[in-house]
Amino acid sequence: MRQLQLLLILLLLAVVSFPTVSGSSTWGVVAAWGAEGNGTGEFAGPYGISVDNGGEMIYVVDESNHRVQVFDANGTYLAMWGEPGYDAGGEFNHPTGIAVSPSGTVYVVDNYNHRVQAFGRNGEFLHVWGSYGTGEGEFNLPADIAIDAAGDVYVTDLNNCRVQKFTPGGTFIRAWGSEGSGPGEFMNPEGIAAGPDGSIYVADTRNNRTQKFDSAGTFLLEWGSSGSREGEYHYPIDIAADANGNVYVTDWGNNRIQVFDASGTFLSAWGTHGAGPGQFDGPTGIAVDAAGNVYVTEWAAHRVQKFSQSITPLPTTATVTRTPAAPLACAGLAGLAVAMLLRGRSKRM
Repeated sequence: MRQLQLLLILLLLAVVSFPTVSGSSTWGVVAAWGAEGNGTGEFAGPYGISVDNGGEMIYVVDESNHRVQVFDANGTYLAMWGEPGYDAGGEFNHPTGIAVSPSGTVYVVDNYNHRVQAFGRNGEFLHVWGSYGTGEGEFNLPADIAIDAAGDVYVTDLNNCRVQKFTPGGTFIRAWGSEGSGPGEFMNPEGIAAGPDGSIYVADTRNNRTQKFDSAGTFLLEWGSSGSREGEYHYPIDIAADANGNVYVTDWGNNRIQVFDASGTFLSAWGTHGAGPGQFDGPTGIAVDAAGNVYVTEWAAHRVQKFSQSITPLPTTATVTRTPAAPLACAGLAGLAVAMLLRGRSKRM
């Protein structure tokens, strides 16, 4: 019954349009790239995205192609690594999250393999940790990853409803969270980000909220609820923080990006459903570079869009109805739709 209810929710998302919310800021598209496929520069459900410290290399998790692709800041293809697999370093089984450390190490969440892999900036395999379970350093569908200024690693453990913190080498430090809707509790947390002051922000997906913690996991504050108005969410998937401490959230069901300050005050939002510049079809991953440019992956549209603030946006074409919910069409989605269905099944296993 629970799985049927979730299926009906996602089908409703396929046919309902949501209103656009706009703050005082203007965000315009300066670059876009990608198409459906498995060639260079093509995607099969792009998920997580991260930018190196210099803003020169954009790393994109190509989830259903089981690989990472690398681009320059304008979307020019540079490199890729990864192949389907279950054991060896560099093999992936539906990777989802990605983050680049201050030293240039690239960490990839290998979702269905319940582990984290670390690589050099050019894709050379370094080390791996994690396995299936509920103990320290074990995962049940890890979703996303963030790195703080000290290099410590934070991973959202989706089906264990918690966050785990590790050293750069993968040694367990601490964990926090349990299933629920109270402060510090989670319902399938996905996105995670580290702010410039060391604060940790978590997209608490099924609770339709953002939670903020210090680096030790102490709860600080929360904001958000279910809906389509300013500050409301319909399944927030990913989260990013810029150098000023502002927080960006991909509001998947509302096909928009919302921006808040570090206290959760709404600042601006942009996006409607569609395939034009500045529109979204399943916005999933988000990253912000040092210059304030915002990069967004679209799982259903198989592309990346790059935005800059206070420029004249490219024209968009309005759409009246949404396309069928893409996550239901792909059994490999390791994010919202399948993860929630798997959650009910895995708890009975």
